[in-house]
Amino acid sequence: MQYKLLLALSAIVAASLAIYTPGLNGPFLFDDNIHIVQNQWVKINSLAASELLRAWNSSFNDFPASRPLAQLSFGINHAIAGLDPWAFKATNLAIHILTGVAVFLFTRLAYRAIARNTYDAKYELGWALATMAVWLLHPINVSTVLYAVQRMTQISALFTLLSLSAYLWGRLQLAENRSGFGWLLLVPVLAAIGFLGKENAALLPLLLLACELTLLNKVSLGRRPGALRALQVTYIVVPLILGAAYFMTHPGLVYYDERPFTLEERVLTQPRILWFYLRLLFIPDISQFGLFHDDIALSTSLFSPPITILAVMGISALLLTAWITRRKHPVFAFAVLFYFAGHALESTVLALEMVFEHRNYLPGLGPLMALSYAVVVGSRRLKQHKLVVAVGVALLAAYAATTFVRVNNWSSFQTFVMSSANNHPASARANFAAAQFLISAVEHADESRPQIAQAAADYLLKGLEADSRCLNCLFGLVVLDLHLNQRPSDATVNMLSDALKDGDVGPTRVSVSQFSFLVDWQKAGGSSMGNEQLESILDAALANPKWGYTGRSGIESAYREYHEFVTKNLNAALQHGIAAADAWRSQWKPRMRVARLLLKLGRRQEALQHLDVAASVARNREQTDETEQVRQHIESALGK
Repeated sequence: MQYKLLLALSAIVAASLAIYTPGLNGPFLFDDNIHIVQNQWVKINSLAASELLRAWNSSFNDFPASRPLAQLSFGINHAIAGLDPWAFKATNLAIHILTGVAVFLFTRLAYRAIARNTYDAKYELGWALATMAVWLLHPINVSTVLYAVQRMTQISALFTLLSLSAYLWGRLQLAENRSGFGWLLLVPVLAAIGFLGKENAALLPLLLLACELTLLNKVSLGRRPGALRALQVTYIVVPLILGAAYFMTHPGLVYYDERPFTLEERVLTQPRILWFYLRLLFIPDISQFGLFHDDIALSTSLFSPPITILAVMGISALLLTAWITRRKHPVFAFAVLFYFAGHALESTVLALEMVFEHRNYLPGLGPLMALSYAVVVGSRRLKQHKLVVAVGVALLAAYAATTFVRVNNWSSFQTFVMSSANNHPASARANFAAAQFLISAVEHADESRPQIAQAAADYLLKGLEADSRCLNCLFGLVVLDLHLNQRPSDATVNMLSDALKDGDVGPTRVSVSQFSFLVDWQKAGGSSMGNEQLESILDAALANPKWGYTGRSGIESAYREYHEFVTKNLNAALQHGIAAADAWRSQWKPRMRVARLLLKLGRRQEALQHLDVAASVARNREQTDETEQVRQHIESALGK
């Protein structure tokens, strides 16, 4: 039995490695650049304690959103292999497989919990192996594995699963009057480690509640029920109360000014999205997958679109059915409650993007466990049990084949963006990404240059058809003209300025790096873009009150750089530099740039004041050391 089990586990792992390996050659994408490629603090060169601490503190976000364990893992990757995307993605794949093993262990424990009187080792291992295989090979998890930055999600999911497994094992041990409290005490420790990867681990109390109401519903409390009840209150009730209090005292969590939708629209749309995820889990459609889902229409009321009310009613019916059947059909009830509990953070009221596949990395386990249970265990009394199992195997093969196709789409930036645009033709973001790739190819093209430029323009125009105020698309038209050594048309610049001035802004609408790119183009000299055009774009952007502090700081920083290095107007540069530092007060770099500008202007005393502020927000030794070096230089010049 042990030999066959090891063989089966090895086969599943080998299949996962074989299917995912082609995707390891893919590039860094989007948020990878922010957290890894452009993050100088995470790019450590050794595993010395000081270097590891630097990587731990390398996030530009404050705790709890800093996710230091994930940042540390990125730093270790860089220390060992530099900025090699293959190494980062291979690490993600290794974590994915480890999480698959955790899925196997958790499913075995789930079977032991529900089959107290009808235990059969064959079905326990069969269900666990099937769940591990379908979860590891499911196409919905491709974006989590091959998008390097989503290691944050992986770490959180892995340790949350280990925490849940420790809880189930502890409960099962206590039910048999054995020592289980040691395992139960391990639960918050594992969850805390997961939380350091990503905040989703904070959902553990809800996930534990789902387990208690379903899988553990009939499991005895053991000889010390009072102590166990106290522990359950500590692990479930108290954290839920504290979580509600935290949410109520942090209104910024529902700050929607940077989103192209309102709180009401998000809450109304999410029921449809949750059904969309379920459809992808059970019936994967390669054309529906992708990072870009801005082609999904918003729900503006319960009846617009009409399917909104049906989605809400469907979820209500699912939850009610799960509650009613939780004793008779614990696996079904668990799948429902676990799925919705797992989405409680990212698919409800928080001001996050509307759709992301990686949000199903852990919640999707519930429905997939139910699917594999129905095939392996639930059908065992049917006359056509073998036929059901054969259909299940065919379904797993279909999932694996779809995953293989998706992985190959992720194997290069070209295949990624082109497949995204082809699968989501009504997505402004997908069309812009395809155009962006083609624009980068224009500079190196010879005879094919006109054709590539026209194809890029076509994608940008298609993006504008999907969204007439697509800021990235309008930026793309400007940048395309620059690559063709043409002065951007005043009409395009005016359209961009108008959209920036009063339109929706934020990370999903426009990349702030676009402003820095235009400034860098001007700094390089010989640009066909007039200074007045660039200033009109920057002025229009700053006139928009909807920017968050990170976006506004980025634009002000770009304006500072423009005046410092293009117009040489240091006073104007200082004005924008101070505005950038004031917009994002917790960041060290904008404040240091102000201090250095003041040094250029000979205003040393003022520079010292800003250095004091910079020192107070320094995150690591390098920032502290640089601040002190500049301070010593000033004090030496002042004769102190």
